[in-house]
Amino acid sequence: MNTSNEAAQPRIGWTDVSRVRAADLLAMLWAERALVVGVGAAICALGLIAAIAAPRAYTARTELLVRMGEEYVYQPTAAGGAGAGATPDMQAVVNAEMRMIGSGAVVRRAIDAVGLMTLYADIARAPESDARKLAAAERAFAQHLTVETAPQTPSIGLSFEHRDPEVAALALNALVDGYLEHRRDVLVGGEFEALTAETTDASTRAATASAALSAFLTENQIGDFESELAALAARAGDIETQLLDAQARRREAEARGGALRARYESEPEQIELYSESDARRELVDAQMERERLLSRYQEDAMPVREVDRRISQLQQFLAGGDPPSVTRRGPNPVRQDIASQLFAVEAEARAQRGRETALTQQRDEVRARLRAMQALEPRFRALLRERSIVETNATAIATRAEDARTRSQMLGRATDNISPLERAAVPTQGKSLRWPIMIVTLLIAFIVAVAAGLSRGLMRRSFPTPSSAARALNTPVLAVMPRQSQPKAAKPPKPAKPPKPAKGKPELVVVEGGA
Repeated sequence: MNTSNEAAQPRIGWTDVSRVRAADLLAMLWAERALVVGVGAAICALGLIAAIAAPRAYTARTELLVRMGEEYVYQPTAAGGAGAGATPDMQAVVNAEMRMIGSGAVVRRAIDAVGLMTLYADIARAPESDARKLAAAERAFAQHLTVETAPQTPSIGLSFEHRDPEVAALALNALVDGYLEHRRDVLVGGEFEALTAETTDASTRAATASAALSAFLTENQIGDFESELAALAARAGDIETQLLDAQARRREAEARGGALRARYESEPEQIELYSESDARRELVDAQMERERLLSRYQEDAMPVREVDRRISQLQQFLAGGDPPSVTRRGPNPVRQDIASQLFAVEAEARAQRGRETALTQQRDEVRARLRAMQALEPRFRALLRERSIVETNATAIATRAEDARTRSQMLGRATDNISPLERAAVPTQGKSLRWPIMIVTLLIAFIVAVAAGLSRGLMRRSFPTPSSAARALNTPVLAVMPRQSQPKAAKPPKPAKPPKPAKGKPELVVVEGGA
């Protein structure tokens, strides 16, 4: 809108208006309606093309039920350790399982199981290295994977989106299978492999320690060190006892031999063995005859009295002294007995002396061997201690490895605490982004078109409405006339109600403009 006295006044645009109203903006957009409609139509056309070209995506879903399993029960390394049997909070278990599902290892297992070409053909055909392709596939898989759970709910919901419904179900099932295998490796499988390797290493070290101990015993010609050392100690004590006994016996024999020799020398070599006379022999014969007679006669019989008389005579004769008529002498039996005892004692003394010498030699040999064994004992104890410690550790580690293997097998079977409620089925209904694209396109088209119309209107040096001109010029508008350059004369607008003129301000008589 241009005023009639435009040549006399400086050029003023609507941007000089102190306050812009909504009616002014609408009038500006209406004045630039061709541009607004053109820009909006172009953007809507592009959005429609994009919506039509948008592919349909299919989402496969499954759900996992989480239960508290043995792998989350704290098992201390040492038997009876503090905190044995402690379990974490169920929500913590669910969160840990969710993190494990979305881990890169599980995603890679799923991609390898399905195949990169089947899952993302465009990435597989890209001229890049395998590592970059796999990284891009992992990012794409993670973007289309949704892992969710509800508070205080022991379940995990999984969904995977793909353009092919069969691939979506296949990828989600592969993800669940890979996750179940990976969690067993992480929670229990890795421990068994580590313990198995440690058992092998401990067994090797135990064999080395046993070989070193055997070489030590063979080098020193020892069968059983403990038994031989104990036998040598016992043998040394026994030899010492026998030696003391031999010395005592020798001294005793020597003492007895000395006493017997003194007695032997004091005894005569020969002694009178016996002596006899005829009177005594006759007396004996008479006494024997009397006994025979008494068997036939009485004591007062003549033959008996005769014998008694003769016995009385012989006794009287012997009472007066009767030197023996026959005396026999011979070796002294006492001296002979003493000599026999003396010889035996001297032989015993010589035997005990020889025994003492032999025992002394044996004692020296046993003591030398015992000292040698005692000198070797520290080295033997060190080797034995090393072997015992390594064997004990090997046994303990082997026991733990077997427990871990059994536990892993049990957890890998029916006792697994992660149970899929159902396998992911092939989705039958897809989800398209056509309507969201169209809605977003309409919003963008409206915003861009309005911005374009307002921008073009801002660059014009005219007023969109009479009221804006009055506010900019601080002068009332009396009339509005159409532009003469337009071939078609517009209908004369209704005369606007002029505002009250301000005091001290000149009035504008004619206003030329066009709607």
